[in-house]
Amino acid sequence: MRIKKILNSLETEDTKRRETLGFMKMKRICIISTTPEFLGGVSLYSWDVAKMAIESGRYKVFWIYGGKKNKKYKKDSITFVELKTSKIYPLSEIDFNNKVGKFLEQNDFDIINSHAIWGSWMNDYNKKKNQKIIHTYHGSTFHFFKNHLKGPGFKRKISSAFMAIFGLIIEGPPWKKADGIVCVSEHLEREFSSLYGKRKGVHVLRTGVDLKKFRKQPKLSCLKKLGLDKNKIYGLYVGRGGFWTKGLDKVISLSKEIYRQDNNFRLLVLGADKNKVSHLIKEDFVKILPPIEREDMPDYYNSSDIFFSMSRCEGGAPTMVTSEAMASGCLIVTDKEANQEVIEDGKNGMIIGKNYNKAARKILDILKNKRKLDQIRRGSLKRVKKLGLELWEKRYLKIFNYERDNSF
Repeated sequence: MRIKKILNSLETEDTKRRETLGFMKMKRICIISTTPEFLGGVSLYSWDVAKMAIESGRYKVFWIYGGKKNKKYKKDSITFVELKTSKIYPLSEIDFNNKVGKFLEQNDFDIINSHAIWGSWMNDYNKKKNQKIIHTYHGSTFHFFKNHLKGPGFKRKISSAFMAIFGLIIEGPPWKKADGIVCVSEHLEREFSSLYGKRKGVHVLRTGVDLKKFRKQPKLSCLKKLGLDKNKIYGLYVGRGGFWTKGLDKVISLSKEIYRQDNNFRLLVLGADKNKVSHLIKEDFVKILPPIEREDMPDYYNSSDIFFSMSRCEGGAPTMVTSEAMASGCLIVTDKEANQEVIEDGKNGMIIGKNYNKAARKILDILKNKRKLDQIRRGSLKRVKKLGLELWEKRYLKIFNYERDNSF
């Protein structure tokens, strides 16, 4: 199916009414991201961008993503456009970027807001007059696959070396050609600067967290709702990605030590593929749970005493789930490798070393010390309030609305 100019005539009733009454014409923004149904960090981040743009009253929002067929539909005041792409990775990403470039050539947008690896279309794109292109990096694909070279499996290492080169190529165009760049952490900005050189117009904007939804709630009622034992100590791991990247093996090793020192401890593993992690999860104190509805996440955070953030390679610092856990009152346990940046040992969380025996003892001591635990929780909440969604929205809107003469 040839991609036509299918969007120019799509106007919401609200837009027509505003323009009829003489309001300023609303700008058209095109978000290029992953499928909106996927409950991953990039998708949730894109939803926040879309909602922020709509609620500002300044934009008509379109969301483009790769999928199984060509189609368009409306949902939540957003026009979604699915472009049929190859099913084979990484060919699917190359195919999608090529089709995005053609689509943008045939349709007019005031702002193009691309995300993650969906920005290589810029390499051959002829930007239109007065058009702004803002690209958000959520992680470095090069560093992600480079990290796998340290992991298990010879075949995986070979394929990871190839994919690291692929990441280096596909993520370069936005850094060179976008009007503005958003990085979700300080270390991410450093990584891309080291790969492609320094440039102007780079903003570090950590992922926002909805403090109205993720907050401290009565623990006993949450435990009861989930059927958990009020007399147990619960640790929580959340991750749908590979166990190596997310550090599940490290969490299991640390949890063994915690359980050995206090057999009331239980570990909840949320979202991991049971078939892929079964070799790690053999202990009775571990309970693996399938992916849940987004609305149920606050109950799990509030039922947990500890949240483990021990990834080997992440873009966000903190990651979205880490900031949500902070807002919910969990004791954050991380390590230097996870590079969560906002966590300070003993002030708003714990940064542990490689001696898990010592770390387990320290964790249990803090959990038993109500004064110290409350102090860390207060520090955690104070820090995460600076990452609130409302503040994040204001900063993102400023990036969208910069004046070209004073740009970045």
